[in-house]
Amino acid sequence: MFCIRLTKQFKLLRTRQLHLTSINVKNENKVASETSKTAETSQSTVDKEKVDFVTECMKKFCLGPPMHAVSNIDKRILVWVKRYPSIDQVPDYVSYQCIQHAHTKARIRISFILLFVGILICISAIMSGKREVASGKNIATERLKWYMEVKKKAEEEKQNAEKVQ
Repeated sequence: MFCIRLTKQFKLLRTRQLHLTSINVKNENKVASETSKTAETSQSTVDKEKVDFVTECMKKFCLGPPMHAVSNIDKRILVWVKRYPSIDQVPDYVSYQCIQHAHTKARIRISFILLFVGILICISAIMSGKREVASGKNIATERLKWYMEVKKKAEEEKQNAEKVQ
């Protein structure tokens, strides 16, 4: 309960700050006389600094949708799912919803690619098996040949051992 009250007060404080900066921006747009232009230019630079500060706070403290700092891999994913046209145009911060949709689309595309590769591997295994059967090779005959070779080698070694003695 106490935490909820604190968060509400903090949100109200931030909205008040935004409201004050928007009033300053509106006042900045009014045309002033030439005598007060020097005083107003110094005040307008201060107002612009306030606006810049508030926009930085908006990015950091998530006023609006929660933002995600984009890494290089995230930029590539966002371009691959055609959310942005190029890597250069991807901003530094993107909403969580945007990055989640991009990751979901990328996962789906990768699963389709892996499914396609798996099907190709299965088809190639079937084709190579059929080729081997057509040439007369199978596991049973290969195993019998291997056992015969092992027996011949064992007999030769036995005969060589008898000759030596």
